[in-house]
Amino acid sequence: MKKHFLLIGVIIVLLLPSFLIAQTEGTLSFTFTQVPHTGSWGSKHVLAVWIQDNSDGFIRTKYRYWGNGTNDELPNWKSNSNQNVVDAVTGPTLSSYTTRSLEWDGTDLSGNLLPDGDYKITIEECWSHGSSKVTKSFTFTKSDTEVHLTPDDDANFTDVIIDWVPSTIGIDEMENTKMFSLFPNPTDGKITIDFKEQSKNCSITLLNNLGQEVYNEKEIKTSSGFKSIDISQFKNGIYFINVELDSKIYTQKIVLFR
Repeated sequence: MKKHFLLIGVIIVLLLPSFLIAQTEGTLSFTFTQVPHTGSWGSKHVLAVWIQDNSDGFIRTKYRYWGNGTNDELPNWKSNSNQNVVDAVTGPTLSSYTTRSLEWDGTDLSGNLLPDGDYKITIEECWSHGSSKVTKSFTFTKSDTEVHLTPDDDANFTDVIIDWVPSTIGIDEMENTKMFSLFPNPTDGKITIDFKEQSKNCSITLLNNLGQEVYNEKEIKTSSGFKSIDISQFKNGIYFINVELDSKIYTQKIVLFR
């Protein structure tokens, strides 16, 4: 009898309509700095970064750098992705190490929003044929709860930041867009605020994803028209702009990515 109840329970779960499975919209921001290595290639190296589900199922490639002579040096990525690079940033073998950032909107290759749960960002890097390489994964939870992770530095990757920010588009945000708009978004450093209505008093505050104020400008004289702000001095990630108009605060999210 217990087996029958268990079987019925499994069937019910399998038949649940998709709208009962949480599928939160949002944005993943992932930043890491490559530690320089020297091998038989000198400073040249190959790199792949891709998104997986918690069972290591492939979702999409974000970066893939290799050349004709190095296209056998990313075996884990090749095996997992079947070399799928749809919408990925691709290029030849790299000659320098740097800080890299990516974003993911929580969708699969067909643009379908994926269920909430644990996902992985996986990095594979090789700098000296098959003798010197590393593969590392970072796990985060996609849900309606904001995530901010800063994994410890290691010998290959430092300054790792993982941010998952769920979208909460509702009546308040719709009202915000009626008062002002931001562009471009994402931005590589400079944004323009397009005010929709005249206001006697205006101030602008920029908060990072920890809620810390990193920029403010008070008593702006011209609040009708356009206002440009340079935020290129800040790190890549999610920010929130608070615009106070006539004692009422309106907030919009902006992504800094370069």
